[in-house]
Amino acid sequence: MAIIVIIHQIGKHFRQMAKQFESRTDARRLKLTVGAGLAAASTLLFLALIFEDIGDLADSDWSNLPIGMIVRYIIAMGLGGAIAGYALSNLFGRPGLLGWALSLIGGVIAATFAGLLGSAIGLLPDLLSDGLQSRDIVAVGAGILVFPLALIGWPVLLPIWAGLISLVHLLATRLR
Repeated sequence: MAIIVIIHQIGKHFRQMAKQFESRTDARRLKLTVGAGLAAASTLLFLALIFEDIGDLADSDWSNLPIGMIVRYIIAMGLGGAIAGYALSNLFGRPGLLGWALSLIGGVIAATFAGLLGSAIGLLPDLLSDGLQSRDIVAVGAGILVFPLALIGWPVLLPIWAGLISLVHLLATRLR
């Protein structure tokens, strides 16, 4: 009889461990999903800011454009959005009207933080080559303005961005 009780207790312990592991895996999946969604939203905002005036861009000489730097910043803004989304993933997927409000607030905070972080990441090679200078601090600080400047330059982006944030919220709700 004692052996059966011990086996039952060991089984109970393993079931609890499996539940804890599953909840950690679900939390990690939630963070990665929100991070990926906000990386896409941040990249979209930066692309809208860069390609705001498509007409002038089509007429320009592409050989004179700093394509390497543009690509570096596109990747950096996406990475900044992923990090911001990962850090703020607890604001997404909550039920009810409060959950929707939290996700929109989280989206604005993430877009602002992603612009700042993306600017810092994009400027990192320059910082490593010539050190920190006052103009670098201004350039990194200007990353905060990516979100509002993109929306001012292309207002139709606001519903697209809100749709992406809503999609991220719905995916996070499903994962919760």
